[in-house]
Amino acid sequence: MISFISRPEFRGTDRIAQKQYVIRLSARLRGQEVAEYLGAKFNPPKPEGTCVWIKPRHLQPVKDGDYVDVLDDLDVIPFLKERPKVKVIAMSQVHYEYLKRELPNEAILIYHHHINFERKRHTRNKKLVGGFIGAPSKVAYEKYNEIKEALAKVGIDFTYCFHFQTREEMVNYYMSIDFLIIYNLNLDDKNCFYRHPTKIINAASFGIPSLAQPILGYKEIGGFYIPIESVDDIVREVEKLKDLDYYSQFSNKICKEADKYHISNTTKLYKKL
Repeated sequence: MISFISRPEFRGTDRIAQKQYVIRLSARLRGQEVAEYLGAKFNPPKPEGTCVWIKPRHLQPVKDGDYVDVLDDLDVIPFLKERPKVKVIAMSQVHYEYLKRELPNEAILIYHHHINFERKRHTRNKKLVGGFIGAPSKVAYEKYNEIKEALAKVGIDFTYCFHFQTREEMVNYYMSIDFLIIYNLNLDDKNCFYRHPTKIINAASFGIPSLAQPILGYKEIGGFYIPIESVDDIVREVEKLKDLDYYSQFSNKICKEADKYHISNTTKLYKKL
């Protein structure tokens, strides 16, 4: 028996669009979705069996031998150093290497699963449509509007999705676009151990190419996304995607790679805990 324990996701308000968006999405992805797929318990009144704590505030309720899914939580690192018998879960190769280097605790790598449980395959639009999915902010609106205007000049549409509520809404959005753009809005994050390639893998699972700035966390998927550094790079690389043969070859390659991140494969690792 496995118990997953996490603070629940909640909703924030995008003051620009006056719409709600999901905060603490990791509670759903690494907790609720995995628990439901495995038939395990999620936030039971009394955790039993193998316990996986997702980004806990502190380690007081965590017992020796339990697992802590660290994700992007830097605050828990000092506490884990003081509790070497608590085991830790990493979500990517770079994340795993960091935890092994920094902590005396036993570390286990369980890749972040993608959202495409049904293994749907995207059909390319006649006219290319690009997109971004993520959290809203003033800076995000400014940057992605800049990208939208630059792509419009070469006849390519661009949308963004800030206000998804469910996995199904996310799936529908990915199915509607032909490429994903991930533009790092914080250059200080480029070498952070916890930046992971889940958005790129989500897109790849549908056969959708991603354009992103190379960062440390994308190390494990080098060659499976299109590297860019500027808006000019985005325009140049997106224009290449107009070539159907080039698009199809890249799409087929990344879709095959993404399948190892399917929830049916990642959850096998939880069964071994």
